Amino acid sequence: MQFNKNQDNFALIDDSNICKNISDNIFVDIDDNGVIRNDWQGDKLKNLELTGSYERLGDKKKAYQCCDCGTYMEFSYDPITNKRKLRVANFCKLRLCPMCIKRRQKKIYHQMSKIMNELEKDYAFLFLTLTQKNVTGDELKDEISRLTKGWDRLAKRRPFKNAVKGWFRALEITHNLEKKSSNYDTYHPHFHVVLVVNKSYFKKKDYIKHEEWRQMWQECMELDYLPQVNIKRFKTSGEKELKKSVSEAVKYTVKDNDVLIPDNQELQDKTVAILTKAIARRRLVAFGGVFKEVHKKLNLDDVEDGDLVNTDSDDLREDVGYYREIVMWNFGYSNYYINEIKLPEEEQS
Repeated sequence: MQFNKNQDNFALIDDSNICKNISDNIFVDIDDNGVIRNDWQGDKLKNLELTGSYERLGDKKKAYQCCDCGTYMEFSYDPITNKRKLRVANFCKLRLCPMCIKRRQKKIYHQMSKIMNELEKDYAFLFLTLTQKNVTGDELKDEISRLTKGWDRLAKRRPFKNAVKGWFRALEITHNLEKKSSNYDTYHPHFHVVLVVNKSYFKKKDYIKHEEWRQMWQECMELDYLPQVNIKRFKTSGEKELKKSVSEAVKYTVKDNDVLIPDNQELQDKTVAILTKAIARRRLVAFGGVFKEVHKKLNLDDVEDGDLVNTDSDDLREDVGYYREIVMWNFGYSNYYINEIKLPEEEQS
């Protein structure tokens, strides 16, 4: 299907007869072991679920942006090794788009890995989680503002400034969908933070105990209860441990299963409306101190509003002529198909 932009109402036009042999050219992104590397179809189907919500909410602009997202992709492709790298795509960059969320999270992961590789020789890392009680959908927007102000106060505290040399902060919002829970259909906004400290931090007076973190966070948030705070050392003892630690730290703001609720369309639409409003025009991911300095030094792109095509450092060899693989989404088949494969430039000539 394609959008009919000439009608007043949001509409889709059937395009299932565009390619008669689509079923013979279905695109699957697998590695050389036959394992799916990226589930593009699954991501696009989730994206269309979100499109439906925006359509029902009457937001035609977001509905169109979302529906058009990822309908065209170009890859550099080596059919011998099955190595493939995305070169061109039309991503919508909407904050709740499942396809863009996955690309953004991948980008944050690779940027964090690069920065931490630069810093780990001279520094140690801590993983800090700052929480408070759940709130209703009506309270969410204001609560996120309170969180941000609370963080600003915390970063200005003397113990923090003495101990912390840099930080990465990401907002995550979870949605309680457990029907038996007393907190059903409430939201839990909280911060995942990576702190950079001197390697001597654990042996010197600048060390901040767990209970001190809790008390500081309570005071900075102006809470009438002692909140839960988790603080632990970041594991960087090996590549596997580092990857695991970074993956835990770089969770993006929302997960698609907190937004998309297939068995309750009304709740899904309400959730989309609440989250869209709550996170609009906010900085959801931020760097400070030496993290920010290295981010600038490495000339890294903006993690939120920047390029979602080139999200990693896994580049292809320059001495190999790669095929150009053009992949498109077909709404009739609800799948991607290979529209065209062009020969490497040297073979074309």
